[in-house]
Amino acid sequence: MSSTVKNMELCFLMRQLSKKDELTFLHSYRVTKITLSFASFLGLTDAEKRELQFGALIHDIGKLHIPAHILTKKGELSEDEFTQMKKHPVFGIQLLQHYHVSSDISHIVLYHHERWDGKGYPYKKQGENIPFLARLVALADSLEAMTGIRPYRTPLTWEEAYEEIKKGAGTQFDPKLATLFLSWMENHIVPIEQNKETIMRAIPIIS
Repeated sequence: MSSTVKNMELCFLMRQLSKKDELTFLHSYRVTKITLSFASFLGLTDAEKRELQFGALIHDIGKLHIPAHILTKKGELSEDEFTQMKKHPVFGIQLLQHYHVSSDISHIVLYHHERWDGKGYPYKKQGENIPFLARLVALADSLEAMTGIRPYRTPLTWEEAYEEIKKGAGTQFDPKLATLFLSWMENHIVPIEQNKETIMRAIPIIS
């Protein structure tokens, strides 16, 4: 798929997401910025970074099929609501069947909530059975979730999130990749951006 077509389809999907849940849209953009900065730190190839850019931006696209009252709830989800929320990776793959994306991108969408110790979802994959790019995006996703703006809680500082990532190395996160991520965090901070229209214009040239 050409980059032009990818960007057109990406903008369409992200526009839909921004209308349904602005918070998820803003989260996805910042996850992508974190992911790409870390990928550069690791010295990944341009091809890998292109896959990461697209995959990180749409990693939560399955939330288009999650009821709005669950997505925007200001407070802890009930057990039933969380069960529904955990379906979003599978919903994402179902949606992307119409867009002919690469396996790397599909793996990011489907496996970004899997855990190194096998206690994640949707398939409880473990260790290196989780694709590498999905393990990388999982770190960026968790960091943004901890430090991003949420209406129902105070965000952690970058330093507090650093300690949480360290605690999760070897359980939630790939231990070797988490150690490298912590090294990246020591010298980088990715700011929070909240202007939706500016972000939409930036998506085709996000890297």
